[in-house]
Amino acid sequence: MRRRVKFSTVCQAIIAAVFLSKVAVAEEPSSTTQGLPLFRTVANTERPDIPRNLPVRLVADADFAPFSFVSRTGAPAGLAVELAIAACERAELDCTVEARPFDDLLPALLRGEADAAVTGPRLDSGTLTAALATRPYFRGLGRFAVAGTSTLREATPVALGSARIGVVSNSLHARWLESYYPAATIALFDNLAAVGGALKAGEVDAIFGDNLQVIYWVSGEAAAGCCRLLGAAFSDLDFFSRDLAFLVRRDRPDIRQALDYGLDQAQSSGATARILQTYVPLPLW
Repeated sequence: MRRRVKFSTVCQAIIAAVFLSKVAVAEEPSSTTQGLPLFRTVANTERPDIPRNLPVRLVADADFAPFSFVSRTGAPAGLAVELAIAACERAELDCTVEARPFDDLLPALLRGEADAAVTGPRLDSGTLTAALATRPYFRGLGRFAVAGTSTLREATPVALGSARIGVVSNSLHARWLESYYPAATIALFDNLAAVGGALKAGEVDAIFGDNLQVIYWVSGEAAAGCCRLLGAAFSDLDFFSRDLAFLVRRDRPDIRQALDYGLDQAQSSGATARILQTYVPLPLW
């Protein structure tokens, strides 16, 4: 399950918008951004002083779709894997990517068997003590969806004041609804499939959950074209918005600097946008 970077066939991608408040609601996307948020402020415009073609061993979670997974060919694939390849290309690094079980990612860095993990451990105090983190390449968002025949056009607390909203129980998304949509009737379900099924059956007026999961459900076979996204995505760092970043061995700050440079260049060139559009079937923002 190892993949060597082949820069001539790299899938390229991103563009988008920075969250300016604790709870941010996206504006209508322009034709140039195509609904893609900017998760990074470009800080590195000059390549760091690091040898060209430096070998860099990347590892990724083997079961973390759509960010990383093992493809049908047995090679690592996914949004984060393709983004890492694009960053390596622009930083002129000689990267390989290997898929490993989640529990072996951080230990692989600590044992010196890998230089960076492109998916894996959550960015908490323990992880950030054990490894260096690049600036984020992605952030979790929240999203509403409604039936295609719904007359709802906005996802504001006023517009959804008397609505029945389905959400996964004991989730951060449920707590967020309780905080910001107190007038709505919140219906709790065991998982997103059940939430979506309730929307399709007309048992709720809207659903709320992780942006990517809602997008995949709306565009998937289970929905059968029944439903649509409502409004734009929400970001709230106190609840469901979590940053994703590459983790690098603590003794290799040079590799972190090079990857940050590569990620910045991938975003500036539009490579990140194209990667996101490849893996996300509906507007992300």
